[in-house]
Amino acid sequence: MKQRFFGSKKVRIAVPAIAAVATAVAVLSPALATGKGPGPTPNTVYIEGSRSEPLKFVAPETIVNGEELTIVNKTNPKKVGPHTFAMIEPSLIPKTKEERKKCFPGGVCGTIAKWLGVTGPHDPVSTNPAKAGKPGWSTEGSKTKTGDTWFTGSKPGREFTQQVNVDTSEGAVTIHFMCAIHPWMHGEIIVLPKG
Repeated sequence: MKQRFFGSKKVRIAVPAIAAVATAVAVLSPALATGKGPGPTPNTVYIEGSRSEPLKFVAPETIVNGEELTIVNKTNPKKVGPHTFAMIEPSLIPKTKEERKKCFPGGVCGTIAKWLGVTGPHDPVSTNPAKAGKPGWSTEGSKTKTGDTWFTGSKPGREFTQQVNVDTSEGAVTIHFMCAIHPWMHGEIIVLPKG
């Protein structure tokens, strides 16, 4: 069954409202979600927040390469919309108000939607998760290269787990991630070599 990036008729009506709220919050609170800090459960990234609390990723500071990383959506998609957890090159993460305004459709947020198989603003997600490179969380995407991405969909409480699989042969590596729907949400995790 295909999931919808911007969903059904009800969600289509809500998209402009969500976009307006997202833009307003992005403009007023540029540093809402750093993605740093230990989560309540090791190796878990929580997507948290509500209409009255800032939307954010709460992620562990570190994980060991080869361990599983779980993404858990603790928000209510009917109130704040769905999310993506998209591994992305850090230079592409929108950090300013202007960058966040341009993120969709022509910026990196639109690119992430394409990784998920979305071809238009009301088209469904047809590829979920979007996989790139080696199996697991392994590849940060760019404007020309797909990154590993998961779309939460419109049901609350969804989660997705896969192994972290990056090259740590020369030492620790930092992975970066963001939400294409709420582009002020981003974070990073340091991946440590095994042993």
